[in-house]
Amino acid sequence: MEPRAQSIIFVVILLLVLGFGGWWWYTKSETATSTPPIATSTPPRATTTPGTASVKIAVLDTSGTSNGKPRGCDKVLLIETRVATTTAPLTSALQHLFSLSTTTVSGYFNFIARTNATLKFSRAEIQSGTAHIYLTGSLSGLAGVCDDPRASIQIEETALQFSTVQRVQLYLNNATTTLVPSQQ
Repeated sequence: MEPRAQSIIFVVILLLVLGFGGWWWYTKSETATSTPPIATSTPPRATTTPGTASVKIAVLDTSGTSNGKPRGCDKVLLIETRVATTTAPLTSALQHLFSLSTTTVSGYFNFIARTNATLKFSRAEIQSGTAHIYLTGSLSGLAGVCDDPRASIQIEETALQFSTVQRVQLYLNNATTTLVPSQQ
């Protein structure tokens, strides 16, 4: 064989070896950096955290500029919040409402925070479409005629979000109440 033909064959073999080596290196580095997808039987939930549920709490638009439901001097808005998963979502929603220490939630007024030093949520029971909500202590933090119904409005509207609740009956220290001083 001629030396020139031998050189061409050598170069072709060298290019094939280099090409194969490059391809082998490329495929090994691709599999090392990519993770194959893991098959699951149920798709992951993007908007929920394990062990939590979504409920709403009622807050008040005291300026009246929202499209909330008019009640008393204000408009009522329901703000979504996360609570621990439970078989008693009404209780969880009210516990969350009463646990808030700030008078502002999502830019709206939370009157319950003004009275939660003296007014406490005890329990809630739903019977035949009526939410029986038991409170202890006394109503405080009132600063005028518009404040009178605010606590009851927040509690009632928080309860009425649930399809099993058509009416709300409030109890203060085990006695029925409207929680509105001007109605007592």
